[in-house]
Amino acid sequence: MASKLVTLKLSGDLVQRGFQVTLEIGSEDKRPILEGMGTLPPDAALLDSLQRWQRSYRNLKSSTRIQPVEIVYQGSIHQKIEECQRFSRALQAQFKSWLASSTFQMVDQQLRENLGRSDRVRIVIRTDDPHLQCLPWHLWDLVDRYPYAEVGLSAPFSERVALSSSSSPDALSEPSLPLFGVKILAILGHSRGIDVETDRQLIESLPGADVTYLVEPEREQISEQLWNQPWDVLFFAGHSVSQTTDAPAALSQLSMSGRIYINPHDSLSIEELKYGFRQAISNGLQLAIFNSCDGLGLAQDLKSLKFPHMILMREPVPDYIAQTFLRHFLSAYASGLPLYLAERQARERLQGLEDSFPCASWLPVMVHASPASPPNWQQLRQQIAPADRSSLARVVNPLTVPEKRLWSIGASLAAVVLVSAIRWLGGLQPWELHDFDRLMRQQLAVPTPRRVLIVEATEADINTYGYPLPDEILAEAIAKINAHTPRVIGLDIFRPKPSDDALKQALQQTEHLVAVCSPDQPNNSNRPGFAAPPNVPEERLGFASVISDPDGVVRRQLMFSHDPNTVCATRFSLATLMAFHYLEKENIYPENLDQQQLRLGQAMFVPLEDNTGPYHDIDSRGFQIFLSHMQTEAVAERITLSALLKNQVQLPDLSDQAVLIGMTAPMSNPTDYFLTSQGAGQWPQTKIAGVVLHAYMLNHLLVAAIEGRGIIRGLPGWGSYLWITGWAIAGTVLSWQTWRTSVWGLSLGCSAAGLYGLSWAALGTGIWVPLSPAALALLLSSLATKGCLFLGRS
Repeated sequence: MASKLVTLKLSGDLVQRGFQVTLEIGSEDKRPILEGMGTLPPDAALLDSLQRWQRSYRNLKSSTRIQPVEIVYQGSIHQKIEECQRFSRALQAQFKSWLASSTFQMVDQQLRENLGRSDRVRIVIRTDDPHLQCLPWHLWDLVDRYPYAEVGLSAPFSERVALSSSSSPDALSEPSLPLFGVKILAILGHSRGIDVETDRQLIESLPGADVTYLVEPEREQISEQLWNQPWDVLFFAGHSVSQTTDAPAALSQLSMSGRIYINPHDSLSIEELKYGFRQAISNGLQLAIFNSCDGLGLAQDLKSLKFPHMILMREPVPDYIAQTFLRHFLSAYASGLPLYLAERQARERLQGLEDSFPCASWLPVMVHASPASPPNWQQLRQQIAPADRSSLARVVNPLTVPEKRLWSIGASLAAVVLVSAIRWLGGLQPWELHDFDRLMRQQLAVPTPRRVLIVEATEADINTYGYPLPDEILAEAIAKINAHTPRVIGLDIFRPKPSDDALKQALQQTEHLVAVCSPDQPNNSNRPGFAAPPNVPEERLGFASVISDPDGVVRRQLMFSHDPNTVCATRFSLATLMAFHYLEKENIYPENLDQQQLRLGQAMFVPLEDNTGPYHDIDSRGFQIFLSHMQTEAVAERITLSALLKNQVQLPDLSDQAVLIGMTAPMSNPTDYFLTSQGAGQWPQTKIAGVVLHAYMLNHLLVAAIEGRGIIRGLPGWGSYLWITGWAIAGTVLSWQTWRTSVWGLSLGCSAAGLYGLSWAALGTGIWVPLSPAALALLLSSLATKGCLFLGRS
């Protein structure tokens, strides 16, 4: 079967002058044996048909491999398809009519007389007119008549490239050369919205292919590969775009240039890597396949580098069409078909998809910058001698897309396991407790009715009445308060053995008065137990025990104990019992749903466990809950004991108030001062008196029961680790999507800020989520993924 080369050189323009046509016919790699001349007339209608078809095609709503631009789609996709098909038929008719011009018939006749139907014919259209390059030359009747012919594009002038000795054509003629893998440099560029993984799998299926992948590379990585390795084939899949510019002089001066998007942030023109491409071509690079959009702009730059042979897409190509063409082309080429016939076969097989993808078979186009015959697959496998391959520095293949996913998943899992292990061992508890304090202090203040009055014995009162306060002073204070009918009175002053009869009678007979006692604490010699006043029933007796965390901060509230102490024979805390008495007037009573829950009005209390929220292996005996701190001024009114006794304040109606009587003088009992989340954030740290802390606790219970807010719960164990895992995955995705260090750092900071904001908002709704563990997982997974991808690309 003879192989012939037909060259048509066209010079001129489509609108004004028409084209001068020079015909050459000969065998591949030999001088032409026949020449002829002809002309093609100017045809503005053909240009108009071409532009109408291009506009209708580019308005189709399809997933194309072109850098996205804002497009407004109007009408249904079916209407767009029908419009595109109508304009394509009009262009086809106009194009065939133009080629049937009488001035061109001599050229057409010479071709038909000198070509046999069984000849393999490579037809090259040499022109620098961009409109001619966009025309569907495969629709020429001549191409349809000869089944082994295919049309390609070329510049008006071309020359052979001087190859290195290891890549010279003489090497191809040596039949005894052993076969080696075809060296393919596959650049998988920016792929958002398209499936380049399918392209990768198709390339890997080629027999005898030695493939190196660059996945969303940097510019420097591409340059290094072009300079340091000999390549046979360059493959690119991803987004690309041709930029069309009109020179002011004339429409015929319209030109195009192309850019490929190598990663989400960077795009390159061929000009920006021209020295690397020249070196690669000199080392034997024969074929470039750009399975991306709008390749004619790329062809302009590649031809200027004398790139031997290229396969591109003349218009934006749908993702599915790009993959289907590649599958058929690689199969045909590797099976032994010449390059141009493999391209024709793959192109024609796209016609079966044109009901959904109009003009799919119009898109692939061959472009030649060298008069040399394109190599077949067998010749590419013989191109580089073994000594030349082994003498070159070996470059480790970058990570492929599936490998990136595996590394990323592994990095996320490693971060989750590490953070979870440290947290499970208690290593993050101090951080999490500080997070709790900080977020609690930053919560927005919510207006709350003041339901608590504190009568405090200050240092001035101690100086006036003495310490301990005399029983008759306490009895007088209780009497004055009782005169204003409070809902409940809490005496946060220990009186194991009152001597004054009036105080004894008040303690025993005032039904709404709750006395206080303190159980033994064997492990704390500084806080011995205090017995309850005699003859006070248990239902009016509350303990004053307070639980501090290892750093000395009170974040938990003990509502009741399961095992009453012999010294203080009550199960309920002072604040809990006062809340029960107060809420009776609201017809709210505690409901013990089961041993693990307590309903009180609108509140559902669930006790803390050993590893709830930020806690690790705490002593969770009794019914403990998170204490929701608020500013003291928002919780209770405060008056001094002397002001009450000397009638210096006018007490209002206390029928909706709870009154707490206690000591705030530091000299009275230095150990009765406590540090809360509010005070821990100040410098110096500010402690509050025990009676004020009990007011916090009492107000917390009342707000929760009456208004249904202020209850804080930690996530269950599985929920906490799911939360941590989610942020680890976020760190991996962040590193995957952002390659620039500055953008990555900014994105990481924004993610951390988002995590903090979500944690703050969650606490405002009553849910404590792990902040420090999630932040650590985010950082570690992002760093680990970044490191893995960096090592994989080196």
